[in-house]
Amino acid sequence: MFEMISNLNLAPFFGMAFVICFFYLDYRNKQIKNREKSALIEKGLDPSLLDSKLKNQLSISKIGLLLIGIALGVFIGYILTFTLGIPNFVAYSTMILLICGIILVYIHKSKTE
Repeated sequence: MFEMISNLNLAPFFGMAFVICFFYLDYRNKQIKNREKSALIEKGLDPSLLDSKLKNQLSISKIGLLLIGIALGVFIGYILTFTLGIPNFVAYSTMILLICGIILVYIHKSKTE
C-alpha cells in the first residue's frame, strides 16, 4: 500500500486545490464587494467612492499575487523535479511562468468586470 502512495503524483491534486481556492476566493471577493456597495447605497453615499479606493489596493494586491505565484511555481517545480525527474531549470521556470500567467489573467479578468 505504501508503494502505491509513494508512486502517486501529487501535482494534479495541488493544481486542483489551487483552482478550487482560486474560484472560491473570487466568489467571496465579489460577494464582499457587492455587500459594501449595497451598504453605501443604503447610507445614501456614492458607490464610486469605493472604486477609487479599490484601484489603489489593486496594485498592492497585484504584487502580492505575483509573489504568491512565484512561490507556488517554485513549490510545484520542486515537486515535479522529484516526482517526474524533470530537470530543475525546466520545472521551476515553466511552473513560475505558468502560475504567474494564470494570476495575471485573473487580475485582468477581475479588473474588466
